[in-house]
Amino acid sequence: MAFYFRAHPTIPYRIPGTKQTIAVTDITRRFSVANFVRNAGVNFDEYYVQDGERPDTVAYDYYDDETMDWLILLANEIHDPYYEWPLSYEQFNSYLAQKYGTVRNAYQTVHHYEQILQSQGLIVESGIQRLLPEKTLEIDYTTYLTLAADKRKSVSVFDYENDLNEQRRHIYLIDLNYLQLIKEQHPYIFEEGAFVR
Repeated sequence: MAFYFRAHPTIPYRIPGTKQTIAVTDITRRFSVANFVRNAGVNFDEYYVQDGERPDTVAYDYYDDETMDWLILLANEIHDPYYEWPLSYEQFNSYLAQKYGTVRNAYQTVHHYEQILQSQGLIVESGIQRLLPEKTLEIDYTTYLTLAADKRKSVSVFDYENDLNEQRRHIYLIDLNYLQLIKEQHPYIFEEGAFVR
């Protein structure tokens, strides 16, 4: 994320209690790639973020340019590169310990209850096996108690947070063929008016 904010414009900021003004990165503004993607008919490649990968390392591996980390974040509408990017195993455990006291507490604390509408299983159609995903509905504790044991489940804080973190690992990368076009348009991407608040 070392290069993420380099692409953002700066604004004058007056230091409180002084007459000194400095230029600071305007972190409250972000560029929406939606118009560019729509107008250019951009293609995406799916990517699964491995444990410990950062936006700059993914940019280096995919675009051969670590300074394009901002493009990866913006293409995935990640506005907070510290908390919307998938956490590594160590970061995740540290986050849980900080938020819930200990990782053990996260395992032992119920986040919510679910009714199982469809169990996960295999079906065979025309000789082809297909995995049916589990389908659930979030319910309250009173409803949970009325259901049979095989039709309900409790979801721990750990499982809930882990699922969110795993979902963040599935990202999209703007096709490498568009990189030169984006680099050429880069000076204009961050013009006044191109940002959304």
